[in-house]
Amino acid sequence: MTPIQAQAVKSHKSKDTFIDVQNIKSFVKNLRFPIYFLDFETYQQAIPQYEGIKPFEQIPFQYSLHILQKNKIVKHKEFLALDGVDSRYELALRLWDDISTDGTVLAYNMSFEKGVIKRLADSFPHLQSRLLSINENMQDLMIPFSKKWYVTPSMNGSYSIKYVLPALVPEFEKAYKELDGVQNGSQAMNAFANLSKMQENEKQKIRNSLLEYCKLDTLAMVKIFEKLKNITIQ
Repeated sequence: MTPIQAQAVKSHKSKDTFIDVQNIKSFVKNLRFPIYFLDFETYQQAIPQYEGIKPFEQIPFQYSLHILQKNKIVKHKEFLALDGVDSRYELALRLWDDISTDGTVLAYNMSFEKGVIKRLADSFPHLQSRLLSINENMQDLMIPFSKKWYVTPSMNGSYSIKYVLPALVPEFEKAYKELDGVQNGSQAMNAFANLSKMQENEKQKIRNSLLEYCKLDTLAMVKIFEKLKNITIQ
């Protein structure tokens, strides 16, 4: 086995929590403030309705952004597209305004967020340099868990945020269950895709649910980061 695999097996057998403080400390130290916690929601079209879209391409319709300053003040920004329109350009512009070139952008499993931004940059060349700078400044909050720097039995050997979040921040598991209407990414995708078929009052209710769900995703990332940061100062 590799050292990572051996450590995972050892932790599973012993039922102990393993924390590689030094590597976590290096990871946290490498992040620059302000830290932008970013999460996209996307949907797909089997038959593309908009120019430049491929069948079943991930189309971003929403993002949530929590911004953590060095003084620990946290701000929140968000975007949710109107239904029935190609809002990729508006989303790209808002992203341009909300994320500056300084600081670090944090995503969980950043390959997804990077892919969304890369496609936006390809679609809108005049925004390309700024959008790609977001990717250049992006780090992956999944790394401390995929590298097995933090392992605890309740993660069941997984580094998926579905296991990491309740292990580090147990109260958030209840928070997701208390959401009304939208509680996971699949539900978010389906809800947005069906907005145009809804009556106005129902539509507004679902839009509010989408905003609350995506906001909770990035707030969860903030809480995970704070747990990691606290480890380094104990």
